[in-house]
Formats: sequence, structure tokens, C-alpha cells
Amino acid sequence: MTDAERDKIHAEVEALAGRVNKARAGDGTYDPLTLVGAMLDGSSYDSISRGGTAATAYPFPVSNTAANQNEYDRKVAKLAWVVKLATDLGFPVVVQRQPDKYVYAEIGDPDAPEMVMALSHLDSPTASVTPAQLARWRDADGNLGTPGAYHSPYVQDGWVYGAGIQDDSGPTLATLLAAKALLEAGLPLDRRIRIVMGIYEDGGPGTPSTTNTATFQSIPYNSNPSFYDNWAYKNLNREEIPIAAYTSDSRFPVIVGNSGSVTPSVSMSLSGDRTKAFRLTDARAGVTLREGDPTLKDIAYGSTTQIASRAIFTLDVAGASSAERDRFVAAITAAATTKGWLPAAPRTTPKVQTTITGDSLTLEVNTDVAMEMPTPQYGKNAVVWGMFLLSQGLGALGVTADDMQLKKAADGIADLFFRDGVEGEAYIGKYMGIPANLLRNPNNGTPNLTFALMGGINSETPTSFYTDATGSLSMPMYVRSMHVTAADSSQATAAVTAAFQAKGFTIGSLGSPVGAGLYVTHDNPLTALQFGSYQASIDHNPEEFADPHALRDVVYPQGTTGGTLASSFRNKMTAFGAVIPGNERWWHTANERMKVDSAVQMTKIMADGMLEMARYSGPAGAKFMWADIPGLNADRSDLDLLDVTIGTFKDASAAVDKSQLGNQALLGATSFNIPMWNGRGNSTPTASAFELGHAPGGVYLPLTDPEYLNSTYVAPMRLEFKVERPDHMSDAAWAKFVAGGYGDFQFNIRVGDKVVPLAVPAGQSADKYFYSRISANNPNAIYLSVNLAITDAPYTGVKPVLADSKTDLYTVNPTYLASNPDPFPGRGAIDQRGFFLFGDGQKNAEFSSPEAVYVTVANAVIDAKPSAVVKKLKGNTNELTITVKQTHVDGSESSQTATFTIDNNAAGTYTVGDYKVYVDTKGNTQVRSISIV
Repeated sequence: MTDAERDKIHAEVEALAGRVNKARAGDGTYDPLTLVGAMLDGSSYDSISRGGTAATAYPFPVSNTAANQNEYDRKVAKLAWVVKLATDLGFPVVVQRQPDKYVYAEIGDPDAPEMVMALSHLDSPTASVTPAQLARWRDADGNLGTPGAYHSPYVQDGWVYGAGIQDDSGPTLATLLAAKALLEAGLPLDRRIRIVMGIYEDGGPGTPSTTNTATFQSIPYNSNPSFYDNWAYKNLNREEIPIAAYTSDSRFPVIVGNSGSVTPSVSMSLSGDRTKAFRLTDARAGVTLREGDPTLKDIAYGSTTQIASRAIFTLDVAGASSAERDRFVAAITAAATTKGWLPAAPRTTPKVQTTITGDSLTLEVNTDVAMEMPTPQYGKNAVVWGMFLLSQGLGALGVTADDMQLKKAADGIADLFFRDGVEGEAYIGKYMGIPANLLRNPNNGTPNLTFALMGGINSETPTSFYTDATGSLSMPMYVRSMHVTAADSSQATAAVTAAFQAKGFTIGSLGSPVGAGLYVTHDNPLTALQFGSYQASIDHNPEEFADPHALRDVVYPQGTTGGTLASSFRNKMTAFGAVIPGNERWWHTANERMKVDSAVQMTKIMADGMLEMARYSGPAGAKFMWADIPGLNADRSDLDLLDVTIGTFKDASAAVDKSQLGNQALLGATSFNIPMWNGRGNSTPTASAFELGHAPGGVYLPLTDPEYLNSTYVAPMRLEFKVERPDHMSDAAWAKFVAGGYGDFQFNIRVGDKVVPLAVPAGQSADKYFYSRISANNPNAIYLSVNLAITDAPYTGVKPVLADSKTDLYTVNPTYLASNPDPFPGRGAIDQRGFFLFGDGQKNAEFSSPEAVYVTVANAVIDAKPSAVVKKLKGNTNELTITVKQTHVDGSESSQTATFTIDNNAAGTYTVGDYKVYVDTKGNTQVRSISIV
């Protein structure tokens, strides 16, 4: 993307934002066809997933009972609204297969072979509407416990409130508005963009069994996705699988999988301080306070616990003089002021407060940043802040770690988590002695470990972490792991244990936690693309993205605490949004909300990421299809069974020998290697499973599989090359090029040192084998396609074949069709296509290209510019030299030259090679003008 394109996208998002200062759903004060309007209207539907079951026969309707508060009716109503919203927004394609299941909208050239996708969900969990939570919900007037308050959304003080606003109805609708912004911007796309909106992610009905599904839908190698919406999309309706995708149901910049976890306690006995002044008598941690924000405490009741953003330390100062008390408080105040924590801004809760009542001194810290446990590196830990301040206060009194155990504990925590007064990467273990190469994954920067000290806050009542009777300081530390190997994990956790022990702490066993599962491999280019897109979005306007930009240097891809919809699209989908690093995440709790500014920011980031995915990162893309070719098994040509990513089709122009091009211009060349998965992509394998490949326990089809041994698999595909208009090609030349005016486009493969033209047999139509398109929103590119059928077998030459094929893999069980009509008779249509059939070289459960598949055209002259020089000779004669410089399709240049002896009248028409050139002169030796006739 260019800066100008980003400007245009962000301007379109702003135009669609629909910002309002105050509103209630349905009050008529906002535009329903805007981001804020859609979020308000969407959350006014009670789409809480209350459970129930799905029927066991097509169309598998969801149960509609008093127990689930008429789940079917409620979901049907919201989806009907979504269909109308997408239609009213002007999406050219809006599809719903069943009234109680997902809806999708799509933009882009319908002939584009590849599709990218955003798949998220419109429902919310029952966790936010338990009796205890309902009592906490506030309506727009601030009243507690108003019936229906959770689906009566409103805007107030810059926030949008309502169930699903954060998880995940609001973000899902933001993906729709992001696509609308791209539709309005009209920027070039190579791939189609599809927005899929499910409605059963959070505790929906049980997924029908594979046996029940198979009574309706015929799917070879069936296995069930983990989420109902994924089952409905992938299995029930067998929709198209994206080449790349994201779900908006987690965090930016990009979530690559699920993390492992362990929760040791960090402890130290302070009993030796019992007779000393400034000994600790009580310590508690909770959620930060914020003046004028009575609902902030409710964030603690979400399903992911909070990091301590409030801490209260109580000290016994009976043995301290008045001067010592003053020095202690002054040192804390000075340190807090130096850090910018004091003084407090008007009408805000002070970040640091010290009070003395009798012989008791209280230090209270409120960081003003509520942050959930999985992302400690983005947060401000009040316990860490408090320990730093205690260290400063005790140090001002001359107390050392040898003098007092509290000082030792405070120094230790400050050094491990607040060295040089900086947090951030301290929470991934930067100061714990972990070897530098083990802090982050070398492929994508994912933190291998994160440390949330005192990260288990799940109540508005502060949690104690010190027992005065025993003098025991004990803090739970939530450690998340994305390590690839147990060896790396063991080395890192051993260093962590040693680091805490060196500070005098006892730490519980860390074991060797390894990342639980990956949505995409750490080296998948999709991660790099989305991470780069996120960075470019916030770098584009740092002032607008001030909060996330402030954390830019510590924000990397990472794991999450639980599954997302991405878990069923192996190596093709990540989680991308919705929470922007540094922002509060409200989910599964009362008074769910999102800042309006955050909603607009995330929509811009989502739109940018969509456009990046929708553009070819290499020279080619492909539509995989099924084809009935005798003797060959095409069942594994489904994209869901192939490890294809946005980086699969690589540039192979260097493999095309220029000496073999002759008079042809190379337009595009690609090579690729595509392993077959061991099953459908409905799981999150570990890195070690990816490493095993085809071996037992690996992610790819085992080479001992009986069907593999008894079949020859084939991957029919429409391979498409993108040919962009060169800078040297004029409008007229480009129009002629697109129309084929320079000759037919020719496809070839290079196998070893041999070039094999892909030629249509005599008497057959080239349209069966080849295809070209010009995208409506990209007139400066032509897409040239050839149909290939690559087998997992030795190469024995190329054979053109005609075969019945289909691109929509929807297939109904014949037994069902014997007594029922086909619900979607327009789907799964069979067409006869021509394919160039050849083996990929070896039977290895992978489909590989030859050294190159490439397309050429005659390297014709596309532009000719004449020039002339007159040289005076003896007597009345002169020498006229005319040169015609020729530019070819590939940008190379050549020339034709001719020299003439002329008299004083040089004007006239001359033949120079293939050209007639008219020369006009001024006097005997000066050329006035020259042109090709």
C-alpha cells in the first residue's frame, strides 16, 4: 500500500464512522449505516449464546426453547438485520444459506480466483449476563440492574456500551464497515474480500457429529471444526476456503496461536522485619480506580483475569520518627514525580498517594491502565510500581537489602521488572537472564514467555498477597509460553528460576511450558504481512494512534489464552484485532464497552490489513478445483486440505533461461510446493507437529496412508499471473497489449533444462485451457491464467486433457438427494475444462511445480521514436542520418539507422528499416521536425 492509498482508506473510514457524543439505540440521533450506528443497532439485538442443541438433520436448525430463551428466533432476527445492513450498505454480494446461520458479504472482481476473508462472530456469552453480572449492568441513565440493559446500548463520554460491543459483535461489524470503506475507495484488488459474520462462537449449540453432517453433505476426509460457525461454513455448506484470513476476536497486532501456561507463586518471608520500623503489615492488589468511571471495576469480572493495576501497601511506622516518616514520604513523592506519576491532573485519581494514620502508613498506587493478564508487556503493574517506590523510600532512610527483607523484596522486583524505570520488555523476561536468542521467536518476534506478576485479579475487592501473621509475601505470577521446543523452554525457565532465587525469592515450578497450538506457523508470511500492516497503520499518523504508537517498540505477534475461530483454518488465518495494544479489553462482563476512537482506529487497521491480504505478494495466485480425470484422485485438491499460504507462489523468473526465450518477452514466472495436510485444517498443531511433517504425528499426509499408497492424487488449478502495466508502455500500447495485439500469450513449463510449451491440441478451443481478465478496479493490470492438473507422481511429459470440473466444491450426499430436493441447485455446477496434465516428479504427498511455470508474449516493438542528424559535406551535399529507437514489451531497446546523402533540400520522406520517416529541415543542416509516417 502507498501512503496515498492509506490516506484514502482512512478518509473513507472516517466518513463512515458516524461519531456521536451521546445516543441510545433506536433514538434516531445517529446514522444506522455507519460504524457507530451499526454497533448500536447490532447490540440492541439479544444475541447472547445461551446454548441448546442443533438438530441432527438438514438444515440442522438450532433449538428454540424456553431454556435458551428462543435462541433460534433471536439469532434469526439479528442475522436478518445483518443481511439488510449489508444490502443497504451497497455490497454487491450478500449471501445467507440458512436463516439461523452465518451471513457473508463480498467485494472484488467475481472472476478473481482467490479470496481473503474476515470471519468473526456477532454473539456474546452468558458470562456477561449471569445474575451477578446483570445486577452490575447500568443503563444509559446510570441505573443499576435495569432489565434488558445489556441489549440497550448507548454512547456516553466517548464510549459505546452494550453486550457484544467488544466481543465480538462490534468488531465483526467493524470488519463489514472496513470492507465498505475499501469498496468506496475503489483501490485495486487482486483477490476478492469476503466478510463472514457468524453468530454462535460464545457457547453456541453443540456441533453436529460428522456422521450427522455426512447424511447431508459429502465431504471426503471429514473432521469437525471446533466452533459451530466454522462447522456451518466449512462442513454444512462447504463454502470456499480463503487463501488468507483473520478473525477480529482477539488482539492486535496479530495472534498466531494458543499459548501454554503455568502459574507459579513468587514468595519471600518477611518475618525477620517484625520488630523494624516500616515493616509491611498488609498488601493488596486490585483494579485501578478512575474518577468519574464507576463501571471500570466491572472489567475484573471478565473471563481473563486482570493484572494488578491498583496496589495498597500498609506499613507499621510505630518505630519511626517524624523526620524519618517525612523523608520516606518525600522520597516516594520525588520518585513518583520524576516518573510523571505526580502531580495528579485535575479531576483524576492520583496515581500515587501516601497517607499516615496514627502509626500506620498507606501507599496506594493506581496506574490508570486496566490490563488483562495475557499482555503484561502493554500494561502498568501497580505491584511493581509500588515495590519500586518502597525501594526508593527505604533507600532514602539508608535501609539496605541486608537490613530489611522488605527492602530486599522491593529491590528484587524493581530490578527484575522495572530496571532503569522501564516496564515493557521486562515482562517478557528481558532482565531474567534468559539468553537473548530465546526471548522472542526468531521468525516473527513472538515473545516466548510473558510474566504477569500478581496477574490473577478477578474481583473488585482487592486481593491480599501478604499474610502478616506469618510474614509471608506470596504473589501469583501468570506465565504464558509460546516456546517451540521443550529444550528451549527448559533453558529459559531455568534462567527465570535462577533469577528470582538470586533475588532471595522462592518461586514455584515453571516446568517446561510449550505453546499449545499454532494457527499459522511462526514463519508464515501472513504473520509478517499483518504485523507490517499494523505497524504501517499506526506509523502513518502517530498522533491519531498515540496510545498504540507509544507501545510500538514492545508490540509483536503473540499467542492468546484460548481458541478463536482461526483455529479451524490451519495456516490460513490469524486473529487480527480487535483490541489495540494498551487499550482496555472488555469482554464477558457487565458494562461491556469500547471507546469510539478505538472503534474507528481498529476499523482503519482492519481495512489496511484486508487490502494487504487482497494483493498478490508474488507473481501468481491459483483457484484449486475438482476435476474428474480418469485414474486420478482429486479429493485432496480442496484448499482446506492443502498447505497454501500467501507466500506459496514464488517468483521464478530467474529460472527462465533468457537464451530460450528467443523473441518472446517474459511476463511472469512462478514455482511452488504444496504439501497435503493429514486431514482438514480443523486443529491447531504444535510447532513440533509442523516439524514432523509427513512423519507419524506430523501435520502432513503420512506416506504410509493406505489411500495415499493406492491413489495418484491430482491438483487441478487455474494458475493466474498478474501482469502489471510497465511504466514504459503508453495508453495505446497497453490497450493493444491487453487486446492481444502483440500476439498470443504463451504458457510454458521448464522441466530441468527443457522448455515445454503448453499447447492446445488441434481442433480444441483455447478458451477451455486459458483465460484472461481485467479487473474493474485495476485497469493497469491484466491477469492471465492457465489450467494445470499436477499429479503427485513422476514426470512423464505433458498431456492436454478435457475433464468435467467444478470450482464450488459443494456436494450433497446422493442418498439425501434421492428423497429430497437440492437446497442450492445452482451450486457445484460442472463445467468442462481443459487441463495440462503432468506429474510433479515424485510421489511424496506434495504438489510441486517444475522449475518454473511461465507466460510470455512476442517481444514486439511498442514504441518507436525517430531522431535525425545532418552533417555538412564538401560542395552542395549533406549527410542525413536517421535513427529510430524502438522500445519492446519487456522494456529493452533497439534501433534502426539509415544514412542518406542529400542536397540542400533535405525535407522529404525516407525509408529506415521498417519505417517511413518524414524529415523537415530549416536551412541546409538544421532539422525542424521529424515523424514516422
